[in-house]
Amino acid sequence: MKNHIIFFSGGKSSFTVAHLVKERYPNDNIVLYFTDTLWEDEDLYRFIYEASDKLQLPMLYHCVGLTPPQLMAKERFLYNSRVGNCSKKLKMEPAAKYFKKGIKPAIEKWHNKQFLKALIDPLSNGFEENTSVYFGIGWDEMHREGAIKKNWAPFDVQMPLIDEVIDNEEILKLYSIRRPRLYDMGFVHNNCKGRCVKAGQGHYKNLLMKDEKTFQEVKEQEIIISEYIRYTKQPHIKAGKSKDYLFEDVYAFLSTGIKSDKIKNILANADYLSSERRLFGNDSKGKPINKPYSYIKTMTLNELEKKPIQCDIWDIGGCGCFVDYESEVVNY
Repeated sequence: MKNHIIFFSGGKSSFTVAHLVKERYPNDNIVLYFTDTLWEDEDLYRFIYEASDKLQLPMLYHCVGLTPPQLMAKERFLYNSRVGNCSKKLKMEPAAKYFKKGIKPAIEKWHNKQFLKALIDPLSNGFEENTSVYFGIGWDEMHREGAIKKNWAPFDVQMPLIDEVIDNEEILKLYSIRRPRLYDMGFVHNNCKGRCVKAGQGHYKNLLMKDEKTFQEVKEQEIIISEYIRYTKQPHIKAGKSKDYLFEDVYAFLSTGIKSDKIKNILANADYLSSERRLFGNDSKGKPINKPYSYIKTMTLNELEKKPIQCDIWDIGGCGCFVDYESEVVNY
């Protein structure tokens, strides 16, 4: 009996792949595998659990226990459209550690484990040779194929939607499953509640128009993380000679939304800090950092909100999960 592991992102394509694998290998061991960033849309969870129920397939849930903003604060690095370390640390790395080395992340749960036909044991002899891993990559994302196969060698890597053009909506209808709501809101993927750090200007403009509450939350997080990074760039803090007096306030805000007086002050002066750069922000050479850090190219979310008409609506972007796991992180 072979193992078929489907990297189940919560998107329509990964659901179609799960359907195809079940149709073709009904007697084999099939597992939906979901890695949680804890930053997903509420409806994504409805979708993945409903999918597991209706496909009658077991789902393995893994989670590191951190959100992307929490991870950015810990690393003192603002992920962006060029470097999205969150997908690497929260999705790719725990998956690779588990399936290649048998190392479990902080949180593991099973859903519908009664449908499991054989135990998953990555440390057993022959596991890699007896296991195929599947990704919902379509023909329009063929540029991701090579990197994914390289990262997941020696596993047999399958991407059936590259060769087969299938209407995902029709597959959802077969099981009477409502598609994730982010697609109805005009997003091209179902990642991170429409606030993927690798998204572009057009993507974030759509978030502003369709879910202003979430936009305001992620805008404030961008401001706080950016200013925190500038603060920690000061040589005496970077060298550990002075205490970091901001981390606890920043981490509490990113974790709970609670705004201390320090956080409120930074948010109230966001425009001033962006233009004058007088409070924080000297680099190791004593020179001021001339502009705030931002998720998208050329502008912050604060600037996009003020001048949305001037953004590039065709700059959509998006996360390329499982593509650059082996690559080095580029720091500021």
